[in-house]
Amino acid sequence: MSFSPLIVFARRYPTLAVVALHLLLLAVLTSALYAFGIIRYLPGNDNLMHLDVYWYDKIRQEGYSYSTTTTSSVAFFPLLPYFWRFTRLSMAGMSVLNFSMFLAAFAWLAHQLRLASRLSLLLLSTPVLVFMAIPYTEALFFVFGSCLLLGLHRGRMGWWVIGLFGCGLTRTASIMFVPVLLFMVLLWAAQPGQARRALRWGGAGLLAISAAVSIVAYMQWKQVGDPLAFTKVQKFWNNHLRWPEYPFVTPAGIDMLWLDALALCLGCGALGVCGWLAWRWLKQRRLPMPQIPPMVLFAVGYYALLVVYIISHQGGSIWNLSRYLLASPFFVVLVWYLNTLPAWPGRYYAYLLLPVLAVWQLFGAFTLEFDNFTGGQAVWYFGLLSTYLFAYLMLRQLPWRREIIMLLYVFNLVMQLHLMDSLLQGYVIQ
Repeated sequence: MSFSPLIVFARRYPTLAVVALHLLLLAVLTSALYAFGIIRYLPGNDNLMHLDVYWYDKIRQEGYSYSTTTTSSVAFFPLLPYFWRFTRLSMAGMSVLNFSMFLAAFAWLAHQLRLASRLSLLLLSTPVLVFMAIPYTEALFFVFGSCLLLGLHRGRMGWWVIGLFGCGLTRTASIMFVPVLLFMVLLWAAQPGQARRALRWGGAGLLAISAAVSIVAYMQWKQVGDPLAFTKVQKFWNNHLRWPEYPFVTPAGIDMLWLDALALCLGCGALGVCGWLAWRWLKQRRLPMPQIPPMVLFAVGYYALLVVYIISHQGGSIWNLSRYLLASPFFVVLVWYLNTLPAWPGRYYAYLLLPVLAVWQLFGAFTLEFDNFTGGQAVWYFGLLSTYLFAYLMLRQLPWRREIIMLLYVFNLVMQLHLMDSLLQGYVIQ
């Protein structure tokens, strides 16, 4: 049997070849782990009705409901459940469609960014991408998020507007795009000769977000009688402004804490970058503004604002943070941009280690009993987590880069399947 046609295809369409290889490896590993009883469940119509899937299915079948005393479906935005209703698919069918849309959007994003094949493969194995394969909003948000980011990257105003509008119909989190957009426009306009263009794109973006949120408000007004129901019900989801409690926790336990902790670390890093950019903006008369692409400014701003929102509204619980930050096109863009930068001197990583350890201490890693761990076990846990984080940060300059990427890929894929197995059994992993 000749493999030359496959080789020609891989060379001509490298991104599609990476996606196909990932699907093959995912299928092989899933079948092996299932055969040996390491994972015990596969997705189906009988075991996908967990967590937020219940609410999306309820909206799909009945429309919105609203209660002034308890949780209700108006907390969720309409695009996924109404798109699901339009397709007439079963729960498993919608999961397959979601995963297919995600893979198509990822392939488009990776192709447009000219993302290296090994890096694409590694990003496809991100454990929280398990949410792309169930009836959740992650896949649609990834599609429209890729559209808005590539609109900025390629100078396509239409993509930018469609992306913001689609995100605005998909998730309440898209409301946070407004301050992020203003931040991006402010820094973009400070670059030489970019003021008018930045203002034009900012104005179009605000109109797109306003149109989407207005449609959601109108739908809820028609169905439940209150156009702002999606904001009023948040308190019943334990989502309201308050001081965070120490130490930080996640209700999902140890299975997800390492991912949420990584997301918190990245969010704090983005917050630091935004602070540095704001300082440079104030000093722009004496120091030229760094020429950072608007797409990257938007992604960094979104990360920073989201981590501030989670910390200030969930009382020390950071659950869902990894889902919001890592299962998104913003993560892909930031990893891509990091790998386009020149290699950092070794001392930079030494400087980064102290703030990383400070983030781990937010979970009581070194002074309190951590999740029924002894002190030594907690240090080992966060030591492994630090190694994992710095492996990503140093990928572009590490020796044995190929081997390290493959090791990370296999580990991530096993964790992804473990999380899916847990989700199908009804455990809280979000």
